[in-house]
Amino acid sequence: MEFQVKDMSCGGCANSITRAVTHADPAAKLEIDVAAKVVKIDSALPPERLLAVIEEAGFHPTLGA
Repeated sequence: MEFQVKDMSCGGCANSITRAVTHADPAAKLEIDVAAKVVKIDSALPPERLLAVIEEAGFHPTLGA
């Protein structure tokens, strides 16, 4: 699944998202491109749950890039 996170601006943001997602799903695999503001997640969780997890970390994600 691919998410656009327009308010992700640095490595610290990427780390916050990584921590939040791996807390919700320890088996999740993330690929983050801070410059493109894209987060790719391979997870068993549904997209709606991942959106909520990223929002809870303080960001405003949208599904798709």
